[in-house]
Amino acid sequence: MVCPRIITGDDFLLRALAHIDCQAQVIGSYGYQALGQPGSTASTLVAGLLTLFIAFFGIRLLFGPPPGARDIVFDVLKIGIVLTLAFSWPAVRTVIYDVTLKGPAEIASVIQTSSANSDGDAFAERLQEADSDMVRLIELGTGRNSSQFIGQQRPGTNLAGTPLQDDSAFASARLLYLASVIGTLALLRVVAGVLLALTPIVAGLYFFTQSRGIFAGWLKGLVLTFAGSIGATIMLSVQLAVIEPWLADAINVRGLGYAIPSAPTEIFAIMLAFAIAQLVMIWFMAKIVFNRGWLTLPDFPEWRLTNNQMQPAVAGPAEQSAAQTIRAERISNTIENSIRREQNASTTRITNSSTRQGASVQAGGPISNEPPRLGSSYRRPAIRTSRTTRLRDGLS
Repeated sequence: MVCPRIITGDDFLLRALAHIDCQAQVIGSYGYQALGQPGSTASTLVAGLLTLFIAFFGIRLLFGPPPGARDIVFDVLKIGIVLTLAFSWPAVRTVIYDVTLKGPAEIASVIQTSSANSDGDAFAERLQEADSDMVRLIELGTGRNSSQFIGQQRPGTNLAGTPLQDDSAFASARLLYLASVIGTLALLRVVAGVLLALTPIVAGLYFFTQSRGIFAGWLKGLVLTFAGSIGATIMLSVQLAVIEPWLADAINVRGLGYAIPSAPTEIFAIMLAFAIAQLVMIWFMAKIVFNRGWLTLPDFPEWRLTNNQMQPAVAGPAEQSAAQTIRAERISNTIENSIRREQNASTTRITNSSTRQGASVQAGGPISNEPPRLGSSYRRPAIRTSRTTRLRDGLS
């Protein structure tokens, strides 16, 4: 596929935009088909990743917990998605390629038509006509040294002392115009073409969780080029709606022989403002596309109507007293349960000791006068309690 050559002079901008669009399509389509053909590096990589994915799935069946039906369905769908993205050019062309490279122009055209910013001509031709009008205006000049001024009011010396001279302002304005149009569209279109060409390689990264973030970034990049192309096209349409009547009026005034001493500063300000707006538009679209999760808002206090005034809802004395009562009841129940456990443990230990002694007497065995075993002379049949504990429990 041979892209149109760029030549200087007439139709420079039109040829430049056509060449950039052609390069994006060539990179996206031919690059994808070159990487996705059998035997290529990308196909070998995807086949290896598919083999690893199936091997890990078999190991999980043998040694791990059995996967559920939902996991099996998702894994099968995952394999289908990867194989379709990596090796099916007709499906990729319909679902991704045409949507990314041709969809923004159609959507922007519908928006421009509904907003009355389109006069039916091709968008690229309108951009070229604006550039041709600027070239024509530069050739005519401002006519500052002529004696013909609108309203017979000569401009003061302040207009002659602007930071940019007439020729410099006109040339800088055209430079900003060409750079903003070519640079913005070249960035979005070429990046979209490169991402489309890398589809066979990136598709295999969807198999594993560790590399799925790269796949998500690739997908977000395509969404950014899609949304950015729409935003840039609409911004350029607004710019054309501003400068087209301005250029027509400036050329008409100069054709009548009148001077336009304020035109250089005006057109330079317009071009600089829209060049900055193009960059901000792309940055704003990137913030939207790469935003993570939902926005979380802080918890706001409840408001109640008190004495015909809205005031924050604060727990009243009754609610505070009820909360304190519940807390005290919980503490008392905890202490009571602890005391009951201690008493039960003491009673059980004494009962077991008496049972063992009684069993020894009934058996007729002699009572041993041997000294107690080491460590047993200081054993207590009951739990040791302090005086403070007995006073607290009401014991003497």
